[in-house]
Amino acid sequence: MTSLVRTLVDVAAVAPLTTSLPMLDAALHARAVWPEMLEFELARGLREQTARASLAVRAGSALSGSPAESMCRVRFRQLGTPEPVQQHEFRRPGEQTAVVDFWFPVQGVVVEVDGRGKYEDPDLLGASTTADAYWREKRREDFVRSFPEVRFVVRLSWSDLMHPERVRQALRRAGVPCR
Repeated sequence: MTSLVRTLVDVAAVAPLTTSLPMLDAALHARAVWPEMLEFELARGLREQTARASLAVRAGSALSGSPAESMCRVRFRQLGTPEPVQQHEFRRPGEQTAVVDFWFPVQGVVVEVDGRGKYEDPDLLGASTTADAYWREKRREDFVRSFPEVRFVVRLSWSDLMHPERVRQALRRAGVPCR
């Protein structure tokens, strides 16, 4: 048995970023570990794959709200996009607020990672219906699109994230530069 911090660093040392980053992000998001704890563990010993582990640890973000968001960040890195702002808030005084998964301000592009759960999972729906959830999301997107700096909204699914070329095509259509 190893500690959570040690386990995360060990996984980051041997697993691809598509495996390690969602784990790191989840632990950071849950405040189960802190970046300094991971950095300390990295520095404690010499590992053959220290560079790989270091990349994953430094890429970890407490702002990722789901494994899909973490995977999306992996794809952004693989595709060489500019670094997006995570969990960007669109707000107007006296109106609603909308927080988007990713915001590419220079390109004016919002990227949302969508799962079916928020429309179908009874635990996530609460007392709402699927139709209610779709309607709320539609209104939320309309609000985001009403900001003049927003030129495009890209919606990616888990299935899209499993195919980097789909992500590249969607981002390029929206004007986000990729390799």
